[in-house]
Amino acid sequence: MFSKAQSGKGLSYYEIRDYNMTHHYRKATFADCRDLAPRMRSQDAKEVMASSGTTPYEALKQSYNASAPECYTIIHEDGEIVGMFGLSDCGHFASPWLLGSDKLPETKRVMLPVSAEWVEEKNNQYPLMLNYVHADNTVSMKWLKALGFKFIKLDKEYGVGKEPFYQFVRIKENV
Repeated sequence: MFSKAQSGKGLSYYEIRDYNMTHHYRKATFADCRDLAPRMRSQDAKEVMASSGTTPYEALKQSYNASAPECYTIIHEDGEIVGMFGLSDCGHFASPWLLGSDKLPETKRVMLPVSAEWVEEKNNQYPLMLNYVHADNTVSMKWLKALGFKFIKLDKEYGVGKEPFYQFVRIKENV
């Protein structure tokens, strides 16, 4: 039954849900933005303010709207919303994003393999995926690195806050 887990490939969302494992993700709702915003990690809140000058709530709403239908909510084993992520279709490339609460790292053991599967699937659909991450957002940078993204450029004065951001990219080989 758990051949993927035993082989080290991880479980999909449906396998996690079907086998009643703890942390999981589901399609996001607009109400999730309101729920997560007051608990957004300080590094993520700093990132959205520096890049676009928006509050956590505004950033989540904009990301939700830009990503539909590719917007999802991460649920902690205790039922709390701990993150939202998605993929915005930008024409020639897609822009992945993830914003979360301080409890998001607690889901890493379950969600990192699931995230890797999701990113691989989306990278097949969008051979070029790119975005920016604040240079101080170490938690997000570790997650991105684990998912196979590469940091290709440091922009020392990015966004409305003119703060340092790394551009990250994932390019599907053999397209």
